[in-house]
Amino acid sequence: MTTERVSGDASAGVPRAGRAWVLVLAAIVGAEFMLQLDGTIVNVALPALQSDLHLSVAGGSWVPNGFFLAFGGLLLFAGRLGDVLGHRRVFLSGVGLVVLASLIAGLAPNLEVLLAGRVLQGAGAAIAGPTGLALLAIVFEGERQQRAFGLYSTVTGLGASAGMVLGGVLTWAGDWRWSLLVNVPIGLIVIVVAARALGPRDEAARSRPLGLRGVSGLRGVSGMRSALLSTAALAAAVYGLVHAAEKGWGDRWTLTALGAAVVLAVVFLLVDRRAAEPLLPLAVFAGRERAGAFLALLLLAAVLTSFLVYLVQYLQGVLHLNALQSGLAILPFGLALLAGTQILIKYIAGIGLKTRAVAGLLVVLAGVAWLTRLDGGSTYADGVLPALVVMGLGVGVAIIPFNMIVLTTAPQEYAGVTAGVLQTALTIGGSFGLAVMLIPLTQGSGGIGQTISSMFLWACGALVIALLVTLVLWRGE
Repeated sequence: MTTERVSGDASAGVPRAGRAWVLVLAAIVGAEFMLQLDGTIVNVALPALQSDLHLSVAGGSWVPNGFFLAFGGLLLFAGRLGDVLGHRRVFLSGVGLVVLASLIAGLAPNLEVLLAGRVLQGAGAAIAGPTGLALLAIVFEGERQQRAFGLYSTVTGLGASAGMVLGGVLTWAGDWRWSLLVNVPIGLIVIVVAARALGPRDEAARSRPLGLRGVSGLRGVSGMRSALLSTAALAAAVYGLVHAAEKGWGDRWTLTALGAAVVLAVVFLLVDRRAAEPLLPLAVFAGRERAGAFLALLLLAAVLTSFLVYLVQYLQGVLHLNALQSGLAILPFGLALLAGTQILIKYIAGIGLKTRAVAGLLVVLAGVAWLTRLDGGSTYADGVLPALVVMGLGVGVAIIPFNMIVLTTAPQEYAGVTAGVLQTALTIGGSFGLAVMLIPLTQGSGGIGQTISSMFLWACGALVIALLVTLVLWRGE
């Protein structure tokens, strides 16, 4: 099946001539880089932050968790807002909120203000992320669309590893507050470039059939119920998974949060089906390829998130690297991901999307399988580095076809909510991976090297399931 369709370039106010498309891409990719930094940059600065504000380890853990709760909870609603109100407007609002929240968090005198800033950062990221991704699908077409998705996917991988490096550098050279304030100049540049490149109005969204009816649907009683229920369900799910990673699956707060998430999700689906304009249209999931891609991306996110987090524990606990050295040690993964996307674009772009996705997953599986050999006697050069390079190449090849099959085959009027569902799958997948992959670490008795090796066996299982889902549900080549 074909995945290319006529984009909304002209109606979105982005001229085809000249280099306006470069500015649009730079703004969207710059915003994504900033959002990826937000997800990891504070982690390295946590010890200094806790010491400066006199926080306990438990109190400090809410600095990253507050961001992810707001981010995961609002993704679906924020994506739908882009469809209704216009992606350009919502995108700029989200980036602006991140800038404001970064100032609040970076200048916070105490934990309460810091957490308020982090929650607002997560909300802004949830607003900007899906709408920026939707703009990629709407504005670009053909070869430019593939290049846009390639660069976006590369930045997603680079941003996470760069956040760890940059967080260590800023904390070492200055103050932990700079790990939050660094968003301010980046965000302001993104706003200026996006406002100019996207033009004064987002006609692509205005021309869609939602119009005022869609806005009233979200403002009505059933619409607001859907928004509140979806946000509460997703926030409860993220909280439960984060808590499971910290306290285990048998903890009562873990079980309570996950149980509440299931109940709220069921109620949301019942209420949303009665709404005049559903917050989550079933058309988003129509098509076995798109549904399979959502599930495969969730599993891939589970593997990659747990891989990045727990590999750091191996680097520091077994190889005795410090925080900055650990960040630098993971950087080859991002560089290999960049190489993988360029290989795909230049040399295998003519191969079918399914073939590319399967090939990429197989390469990632080979890299994770290499990590199962880790033990207390492994070195970085022979135990970690080859796997980082192989996994990065595989992700670079696999992630673009999955993103394209989701976003370019969805109804254009639902581009925002589709992007919201995609990023929700990645967020829930990441939290799920952290919680599930923790089981070998909490139950293992052979030291951190052996238990992390066992954890990567679980990751291999998740990738095998993703491969089977892709092979079974994805028609064509």
